[in-house]
Amino acid sequence: MEFKTTLEIKPSEEKIHPHFKVVSIGSCFADHIGHRFEEMKTDILSNPFGIIYNPISQMRLINLCLDNQPLNPEHIVENQDIYNHLDAHSMFGKKKLEELQKGIQEASDSLKNYLEHSKVLILTFGTSWVFRYEKTKEIVANCHKLPSQNFTKELLSIEDITSEVISTLKKLKEVNPAIRVILTVSPVRHIKEGIPENMLSKSILRVAVDHIEKALPDISYFPAYELIMDDLRDYRFFGEDMIHPNLMARNYIWQKFRETYFSDALFTYCDKWQSIKNDLNHRVMNPGSIEHVQFLESLLKKLEKFSVIGNVNAEKEYVQKELEDARSQ
Repeated sequence: MEFKTTLEIKPSEEKIHPHFKVVSIGSCFADHIGHRFEEMKTDILSNPFGIIYNPISQMRLINLCLDNQPLNPEHIVENQDIYNHLDAHSMFGKKKLEELQKGIQEASDSLKNYLEHSKVLILTFGTSWVFRYEKTKEIVANCHKLPSQNFTKELLSIEDITSEVISTLKKLKEVNPAIRVILTVSPVRHIKEGIPENMLSKSILRVAVDHIEKALPDISYFPAYELIMDDLRDYRFFGEDMIHPNLMARNYIWQKFRETYFSDALFTYCDKWQSIKNDLNHRVMNPGSIEHVQFLESLLKKLEKFSVIGNVNAEKEYVQKELEDARSQ
């Protein structure tokens, strides 16, 4: 007897390989996917401007970086002695204006480089609800707790999203013809707007994504939203806030993502890295012994070999120091 409906996802014909550069942009689900790739030591740039929920702001960042243009200087705001940019996350907030500008520029340069050379772009749309800044009449990514009279709240239409995303992705393909795009709708519920309003927002995103997928080549949709809402479909898969998927749910979604997009080579790569991680977490019973030195020497060789495709510089430095300490005992 089946006690739930299971979503079967057809494996993608285009797979992700270990040497691919990957970009992940969007909501906190994009952060989660990016973090998983980072744990694997693959070459990924995850949310360089921080979490960005709405697709219009995401597209603006991509467009500006591709055109090598700065973010709108009129969107720099000061609140409680902290400078922030309305098109970026509050993690960029600084007490000095020049430090904010420097951080924004570094993020722009990084995103431009990855967009030009990556093989995969993962876009996660979080909400259709947006805020328009009264001063510039432009949609912004973050209000940074400014007084509400500075903004007008509105709901994006399917056409708003579809036209902006299609236009931006066409431009991106002209710059980087090899890149392909994975679209997702975030399973995180934005219920502070209201439950009916959240469902309306997600519905608009889902229809827009379907239009985009049909309009452009090299686009695929990964059903993260459906996995939570229709496959798992239970509050036991949410955190205490009843909004964010919990670890069990995130692991389930990640496993489905792996099954859909990972190449055999990437699975093999992950197995090798897991073996090295197990060695890195190995509990030393007799520090400084011959066996300990030999173990660290072997581990360092494994890291050297793995570093050809994975970024393990920090791990190499750590093991090298441990080896020097062990030899001196």
